[in-house]
Amino acid sequence: MAMIMVTIFGRSTPDLAQIKLVVAAAGFCNNAGVVGLYAIFAQAFPTHVRAFGTGFAIGVGRGGAWLAPIIAGYLFQMGQGVPTVATIMSFGALLAALMIFMVRLEPDRRIPAAAPTLASSS
Repeated sequence: MAMIMVTIFGRSTPDLAQIKLVVAAAGFCNNAGVVGLYAIFAQAFPTHVRAFGTGFAIGVGRGGAWLAPIIAGYLFQMGQGVPTVATIMSFGALLAALMIFMVRLEPDRRIPAAAPTLASSS
């Protein structure tokens, strides 16, 4: 969804009300994706490396956030328009989604849907 919303942003009309809605939706999709990663990390990394794995993965994402404006600047300098640059930049979200789908969780590492709580076990 983040990829789609960033692409739509690049093709939006210069109407401020419409752009605000598209940017809000794109930001929501991007942030929802990042928040969802923490649940995946809890299942994907063993306890003894979970902090390192989470930090490393988030660090890679921050590296992309650092690199993205530089790439966009070069694309604009090469004469590309906003629709093209937005579409190219949206592929970062697609790459992240593909990487998430490649994560394989061991069946015994999955968190049960209805895990018992301390209150219900006493």
